[in-house]
This record gives sequence, C-alpha cells and structure tokens, in this order.
Amino acid sequence: MNDLSIEKTADSPQVECTAAGRLCIEGRAIPEDPFTFWQPVLEWVKQYATQPQAQTDVNIYLDYINSSSSMYLNEILRQLSPVNQDGKKVQVTWRHDEGDDTLLQLGQDIESVVAIPFQFESVNIDKERLQKVHIKNKKSGRISIISQKYWDAVKRNGHGGEYEVQEGNA
Repeated sequence: MNDLSIEKTADSPQVECTAAGRLCIEGRAIPEDPFTFWQPVLEWVKQYATQPQAQTDVNIYLDYINSSSSMYLNEILRQLSPVNQDGKKVQVTWRHDEGDDTLLQLGQDIESVVAIPFQFESVNIDKERLQKVHIKNKKSGRISIISQKYWDAVKRNGHGGEYEVQEGNA
C-alpha cells in the first residue's frame, strides 16, 4: 500500500497517510471542491482498513472546517471504527485552539458516533506559531531562523520545497 501525502494550501489541510499506521490532518479544511480533495483520503483509509497495522494513530489539528469537510472527516473516521473493534488499536488525538469551543465540540460529536477513543488536546496556537524554526536553503546552504507562522506561510505559498527544516525543529 502506498502512502498518501497532500500539501497544505490556504483552503485545504496537509494530509499524511502512511501504511505504517499514521494519519495526520492539519490546517484549514475549506476546499473549493470537497469531493476532489477528500475522496482520495477516504479511498486510502478504506484500503488501509482492510489490512491495518496493530496500532493506528490519527492526529487531527484543524484551524477551521466547513460542513462538507466535516462530513468527509466523519466518514473517514467511521471507516476506521471496525479496525478498532477487530483487536487492533486506533487512537485519535484531536488538537484544537484552547479558545475554540466549536472545534472541540465537533471532535466530541464525532467521537460519540464512532467506536474510537479520542484524546483532546488544547493548544495555545499563538504561542505555538511563535516558536522558532531553523531552515536551510537547499540552493545556497544558508540557514535562517524564522517563526513557525512564517514557515507555514512559506509552505502555503509553494516555496517549502526550496528549504530543509534542520533537525530538532518543527
């Protein structure tokens, strides 16, 4: 089974799905065409669920999600419910901004309809985005220290591939 990787944009989250049992969704989930964005993720999860690892870790950290994306996310997690019931373990870590009760409630609502345990983590998003990241320009070799918020903007604008994050940093 191949891994699935979707780059983060201004309107869609970064998605990483690995055959090793890791599914990460992070960012803003308001894609213009939800079917085109989410369908490959849903298909990947359906295939993964036929031969899952003993432990599957799902990490979700959303800034915002629209109703269409919410329905897809719910379905994605529903596809993993049988995995958790067949002697394998699925754990969802649902991160949310400490002031965002709407996303916390969404996570709790989804948890109530899927047979998967959730761990909720409140995050001070402003503090996290001010953390420093050391990046190295692949072309010049120059190392820069920038904020996580600025690094996110560099990646969102399509320039992340020009740099390499140095060890021990985000």
